Amino acid sequence: MSRTFVRGEGAWLVDATGRRFLDCGAQYGALALGHNAPCVQQAVRAALDAAEPAMVQPYRGLHADALARRLVELAPGHLTHCVFTNSGAETVEAAIKLVRARSGRELILSAHGSFHGKTTGALAVTGQPQYAAGVGPLAPGFGRVPFGDADALEACLAHDGARVAALFLEPIQGERGVIVPPPDYLARARELCTRHGIALVLDEIQTGLGRTGALFACEHEGVAPDLLLIAKALGGGLFPLGACLVADEFWDSGFALRHSSTFANNNVACRVGLAVLEALTTGGLCREAARKGEALLARLVELAARYPEVIAATRGRGLLTAIELHPPGDEAGAFLSFVRHQGLYAYAVAATVAERASVLVLPALGDASVIRVMPPLMIGDDDLERALDGLDAVCARLAENATDVIVRSIGALDAEGVAAEAEPAVVLPPPILPARGTAPSYAFLVHYIDTEHLDAIDPELRGLDPAERARFFRFAAQLPAGVLRRTPTVRSLTGASVDGVILALGMLPDEMARLGARRVGREIERAVDLAASLGVGLVGLGGYTVPYSRRGLGVTGRGPAITTGNALTAGMAFAATLRLAKDRDLALREARVAIVGARGSVGTLCARLFARERPRSLVLVGNPESGGVHLERLRQALARDTGAVSVSSDLAALAGCDIVVSATAAARPVLDEAPLASGTIVCDIARPYDASPRVRARTDLTVIDGGLVALPEPGLSFGTGNLMGLPASVQVACLAETILLALEGEWRDVGVGRDVELAEVDHMLALADRHGFRLAEPIRAAAR
Repeated sequence: MSRTFVRGEGAWLVDATGRRFLDCGAQYGALALGHNAPCVQQAVRAALDAAEPAMVQPYRGLHADALARRLVELAPGHLTHCVFTNSGAETVEAAIKLVRARSGRELILSAHGSFHGKTTGALAVTGQPQYAAGVGPLAPGFGRVPFGDADALEACLAHDGARVAALFLEPIQGERGVIVPPPDYLARARELCTRHGIALVLDEIQTGLGRTGALFACEHEGVAPDLLLIAKALGGGLFPLGACLVADEFWDSGFALRHSSTFANNNVACRVGLAVLEALTTGGLCREAARKGEALLARLVELAARYPEVIAATRGRGLLTAIELHPPGDEAGAFLSFVRHQGLYAYAVAATVAERASVLVLPALGDASVIRVMPPLMIGDDDLERALDGLDAVCARLAENATDVIVRSIGALDAEGVAAEAEPAVVLPPPILPARGTAPSYAFLVHYIDTEHLDAIDPELRGLDPAERARFFRFAAQLPAGVLRRTPTVRSLTGASVDGVILALGMLPDEMARLGARRVGREIERAVDLAASLGVGLVGLGGYTVPYSRRGLGVTGRGPAITTGNALTAGMAFAATLRLAKDRDLALREARVAIVGARGSVGTLCARLFARERPRSLVLVGNPESGGVHLERLRQALARDTGAVSVSSDLAALAGCDIVVSATAAARPVLDEAPLASGTIVCDIARPYDASPRVRARTDLTVIDGGLVALPEPGLSFGTGNLMGLPASVQVACLAETILLALEGEWRDVGVGRDVELAEVDHMLALADRHGFRLAEPIRAAAR
């Protein structure tokens, strides 16, 4: 959406590179006559040539007076007064003040899903609460009724009608996704308002001035309001100009004395408004809009029939139409799932239409994945067909491979993309969670493990070549943490069940290392804060988010409890290794064991678990660049249980070992350099793996993935690729630990910090047994 346009003419815009685009968004309906309409230019030039004053407050403006008279002549019903404004929201504000001043009543009703603007008063009457999030309490005295349900309105007014000053309605709810009410709805609303002495306020800021094929949308139903609100198209696409038209019985002279606006009654803007009305009423433009609208909607219906996997529904009236998209489902890859849950799928599709078809369409601002097709009324038939052909071509590409075409269209693979720096390049909107009976009780934070991880979780991107993959990951690293998907419901053997949410940070470990602990730590904090905003009680940290959050210490105290998953990861890795050793008739007391990455939390726990079994020898292998103080302290502590404990920073110490447990954070296959003897059991806990495909392919070694858990129910999958490319019903232990704590209702920090007690491991293994979580069958990953 970051294009810069430098020229506009009619239905066309030209960007800074000289590329032309058909504008089928019409600036949310403000461009009834297109960009730089000749009649608008002529009106402005005539005013400038005559040196006409634009600002004449508090005196009478010649053209303002004329425009007010013309508007009340054209409006349906018996509207007699006109209050000029500078925007749609200001028009709504004026109407709110006026109906309360006239009636003495406080309560104002509007419809669920409505949109009336973003100033605080307009937000209070708007029936989409997400727009008011974070701006503090709104004004009291506002209520909601279901849109399109006249029976519900009747019941509401029967109970509260004496308190209601006005009912605000849009004839068609535009920002919600172009929702057209039943044919008799407006007429019944009119009758009910009359019965209870309530002002019917019709907000035609988007639907008015020819957009639906009539000058005002309410005329399709033969309904006349008490107040009519218009803006957008009235200014000819050049001036901010609105008007609140009022019937005499709802006018208040006191309001007229108290209400004013410095820039309202702009004489030049009103001269343009007169030119707009002239064009709409004398050239057959409204009639043409109705005809073109019928053709447009018919073609959209045809597209929906041809691409049912892309389009869920089409609807509209005149040249206000909408395509409701099928948002990516649970089977979608990770990228589109992320886009969907941030409420950005319609934006991604709109960007794809622009890039692939040179057609500009606009998403609706509601929660639904809807794009609006609402070109200027003056668009030619050929240009309208050109736009529809472009939409057709994009739908075909989306049906074939939506992820690939969107990723390429939004610039994610551009060679000139910028790598993530000190702060994320974008700010994401609040996430959208699909409705479900149970609210999420936990969240789990994941990130990309390695470049091959993409194949498992985004199979539609398998065709990316190495250079494209690098660009994609560079793009993904610029995105803040967001919601990846809802989890499936996990049910325990005890009968308990929990739902959760997966959060994603689009960084590879090497990108985290490049950005540094401070920047990555801030992103992890944002993820925990996001989880808190969703109401979850527990956040599990996955992968490298553990070390980059100082083993969870950096994000405790932000609301949710924190678990690193280290306790169950170590316990399940130990159990898997012990089972394999028993299968080999290898007694642990006779085994030579090495822990690679013993300085880390999981490595330390594994060392303690093995030391408790008193192996023949235990080698603690650390990173030579990290120093040996911590390992020496660990050696001294373990020596109290088993005397044969040594410390090394050299992988040569692995020579002759029977068991090697590797849990480094090296993000590279460190075991390639190790002298692993024939017959060695290798338990690789690290992600990315410490054992490369070459090591895993050795037939004289047994290499297994450690820290894996079988969930109680067969077939459970956490989306395409099951997060880590694991079989269904198998998950990494750090996620399993998060789920277990939620099932048990233990909302406490677990596994946080460097020194985690073995009692936590034992407790987590006991919880796993109680809830039916088992050690997964070994995944011998030579084939990986």
